[in-house]
Amino acid sequence: MDRGKETNHHNAETGYRKTVNPSRVIFVSSSVGAGHNQAAAALISGLKTEAPSLQTEFLDALEYVPWWFRCFYAGGYETMVTKFPRLYGFGYDLNNRPKTARRNISERLRLAMEFRVLRRLREYLLRKQPTLIMATHYLAMPMIGRLIREGLTDAKMLAVITDNEAHRFWYSENVERWFVANEHVSGELQGWDVEPERITVSGIPVHPKWTHRPDEDKVRRDWSLPADSPIVLLSGGAYFTVGPIGRIARSLIAETNAHVIALAGSNKKLLAQLSQMPESPERLTPVPMTDRLNELAGIADVMVTKAGGLMTSECVASGTAMVLTKPVPGQEAANAELLARRGAAVIAPTSDEVVAQVRRLIESPAEAESLRKNAQSLYKPATETIVANIIEAIR
Repeated sequence: MDRGKETNHHNAETGYRKTVNPSRVIFVSSSVGAGHNQAAAALISGLKTEAPSLQTEFLDALEYVPWWFRCFYAGGYETMVTKFPRLYGFGYDLNNRPKTARRNISERLRLAMEFRVLRRLREYLLRKQPTLIMATHYLAMPMIGRLIREGLTDAKMLAVITDNEAHRFWYSENVERWFVANEHVSGELQGWDVEPERITVSGIPVHPKWTHRPDEDKVRRDWSLPADSPIVLLSGGAYFTVGPIGRIARSLIAETNAHVIALAGSNKKLLAQLSQMPESPERLTPVPMTDRLNELAGIADVMVTKAGGLMTSECVASGTAMVLTKPVPGQEAANAELLARRGAAVIAPTSDEVVAQVRRLIESPAEAESLRKNAQSLYKPATETIVANIIEAIR
């Protein structure tokens, strides 16, 4: 088919008319945490640079589902991760099967239900008929794979796994190419009978700005930070907070000579709490949701963060020393264990241990520098690799 011209095809059985528009790429994610959407944003930015004439569009699958499913899916995830992490880990392991391509009964029932609730997204994709669909979250992937199998779309589907472990929920038929963080994830996909030639070990995509070292003096001036104090960047998550951020910030200020930048994300209550602390602003800078986090991470002596796939990948790209708070069982634990094993981060399972590790790294710059160098050694130019593959797939 010539994709340079708009063409129409009609499926007599379903009644859908396929209208193929020239070179349109639709990114499909889900706002469960911040990382999946950030991966899509990084790739869209890369495409705007490398192929500015290419039409791109971003879709959040959760904006196309009934309200009750959105509350259950996103709200349930937040509640389990923040309130019942062990129970979340149990469910994560329970659903991380089978380990082969064959679908079991419970999996088939789940996919059938998701196919129904994704009706509005399905209809939108069938109207738009993109040339290529890039998935950065797994929710819509099996539905898209079914559309491809039934001949309702000629779109190619590509997928990027945004963690250092591939949970079974990622598995989907009719994915033309998979982009993964490392060889371990590649091996997991091959266990699902995904051919090795359809897997690219690309790393996890981050925005190119994370690879540029900022001007430290300028950043300190712009953010009204002290000129000579060590900087500790403290984060508990972008959309919801994991961990006692206020208590950790106060302990860091009391037990180190660092200036603490506490990231509140979209948590207005936490932001207000931090702003009212007596240590602010002399020793504490509260920061709401920002698209300039790369500047702060680039000058930080240490970053304290949860072990999300995207946040840790951004720290790897910028060469930031990481102290990881107690990881939630599942994908976060896999991320943390890999980084610790490679000498790119230390894991601190308690608030007291967080403070002790930060103090040690501030007092031992050589150890912090070792973490930074080991982190940078893990960096892969995933955004550039994936963008080049998208352009090639379009051609």
